[in-house]
Amino acid sequence: MPIVPSIPFSVIKYPIIAVVGLLAYGIIGSLLIMRLDIINAVYFTIITTATVGYGDISPQSPIQKFFVITLVLGGASLIAYAFTLIIMVVSMTVEDITSGARHKRMIRAAKNHFVLCGYGRVGSAVHNELLKRNYKVIVVEKDPAIVEKELWDNKDILAIPGDATDENVMIEAGIEKARGVIITTGDDVDNLFITLTAREIHPDIWIVTRASKKVNIKRLYRSGANQVISPESSGAEDIYFAAIQPTIMKITEMHDVGDIRKESEIILKHGCALENIEYHLPEFKEPLARKIGITKIDQLDRFLDSLDKDPQRKKSLERIYESVSGIHSHWISGPDKETLKKVADELKKEGFLLGIDLSEEEIKEVARKYGRLVEVVIKPEIKITEIHDVRDIQDEAEIILKYGCVLEDIEYYLPGFHEPLKRKIHLKDINEMERFLKKLEEDSARMEALERLYTLSGGGIHSHRITGPDTKSLAKVEKELTNKRFLMGVNLSQDEISLKIKEYGRVSELLLRHEPGLIDDKNIIIGNGGRILDSKHYLPGLEQVVTRKLYLKNFDDLARCKEEYKKPDAKRSLDTLSQISRNIHSHTVSAGDVETIKKIIKALDKSGQLLGVDLPEKEIWAIVESTEPAGFCVE
Repeated sequence: MPIVPSIPFSVIKYPIIAVVGLLAYGIIGSLLIMRLDIINAVYFTIITTATVGYGDISPQSPIQKFFVITLVLGGASLIAYAFTLIIMVVSMTVEDITSGARHKRMIRAAKNHFVLCGYGRVGSAVHNELLKRNYKVIVVEKDPAIVEKELWDNKDILAIPGDATDENVMIEAGIEKARGVIITTGDDVDNLFITLTAREIHPDIWIVTRASKKVNIKRLYRSGANQVISPESSGAEDIYFAAIQPTIMKITEMHDVGDIRKESEIILKHGCALENIEYHLPEFKEPLARKIGITKIDQLDRFLDSLDKDPQRKKSLERIYESVSGIHSHWISGPDKETLKKVADELKKEGFLLGIDLSEEEIKEVARKYGRLVEVVIKPEIKITEIHDVRDIQDEAEIILKYGCVLEDIEYYLPGFHEPLKRKIHLKDINEMERFLKKLEEDSARMEALERLYTLSGGGIHSHRITGPDTKSLAKVEKELTNKRFLMGVNLSQDEISLKIKEYGRVSELLLRHEPGLIDDKNIIIGNGGRILDSKHYLPGLEQVVTRKLYLKNFDDLARCKEEYKKPDAKRSLDTLSQISRNIHSHTVSAGDVETIKKIIKALDKSGQLLGVDLPEKEIWAIVESTEPAGFCVE
């Protein structure tokens, strides 16, 4: 913001026009009336309008004298006008500075700034920290003497004298355009009302407030503060750590998540406290630290119980330990140095301890000595859920591998199983994929087994965990798989995948009833483009299911099935099974698309054989138990 206020162009426009006009009038008049050449015309015009008049060129005729009079009068008038303008600008500047208008304009123009309420001992320290980092700050201070004598003396400080609990004062401080409010007064009641005022004016603004007393922290949070800082508690912590400095020790260890209890019990039984944990990632200069503050065994029990109840949390912790090869450090405090030494000796005896009070470089050296320092980079990863056929495997793999990503595993979702069938792959080379596909082509039984697995898994629905060099590469893979119409979702939960299978899956379980030996249902299914994966018979009373794998994909397979049924033993067994299950059975049917499944269902329903589609097991047993038993007539 300039010190001198900006002058509207309209104020200086007319003087400029007057000067140009007067000079043009003088030069043209000197050429035509005074009969001078161009150089002397310019010279004569300047000295005449400036009222200098050296007398080396004098007017002779009456018309020349009249011209000179008008030129002198014009110059004098112009000088008077310019002088008046200068006085006006100076007076405006003085008035602007003395009245604080400039200061107010700067406050009005501020945006994306912090509003700092209170400029006492804490507020001034916060203000200095903000200015050091080049943040814009507007100070609101209740004491006008502090504002006028301390703050306004510095042109870089913007401050408003006033009560921050006053809505108008906060609006004047530009809270509506601010990025945050910092409240540092020493009165918790004032801090409470300032928080309420700020939150009322700007519901979404970030508010940090000071709590002089620890008991008021909850009240300030409830009033709308995002963060409450209590010098009482944070100061106490600093004093505590300063006080225990002589009896605090840093231990560096190496163990797995399963050894946490043993390690902690050794430390706690000697009356020591586990203050923090530091993970030493090779890629970071500084360790990743987290406060713990465990002093009692029941705190440890609660932590370990929470891990057992939350498998995801436990898995995350295991990943961290895996990433650092189990190497981490603790600051532990104890009653005296002798006790700390006992803890260190016992941890060493247990095989956990690598060293005491080691630097980061020493930690790396000790880790190398034990051969456990692994330069691990935690790669970005996503879980993709897709739908495609076996013949699309190559296209899918090429998309993933060409961006430097790795296909880590595959999950199939089989009906009747709560957990997916998972298999590790770790495919990162296109040549490996080509060898795999070549083996499939050479081994028809293997290809058929894989096709069956894809078909069972929601008609080609499966998931992969893929890792990549960076998130951009994963985003490219995601985009290209979407364009190929393979991708159904990213990082879906098990429930979300189940919904996708119901929505897009091309596998249904059809409950049927017909006389033994009839294959009308199979003709309808295969004739409409479906495949029969299995046949299930339900044994009432025992509530057991007998499943026969069929995998009939065409009429040739159906003909072979029919020939097998003609064998006496097979016929007798199947007839008996059919009669026991009251002629009720189900087929797991797959098709190329959902529309084909719908067509099959419609045709079976029309034939009178269909009892239900994708029924829960409880419903199936209710139907079987309520159906009239079939008479036995086994040859």
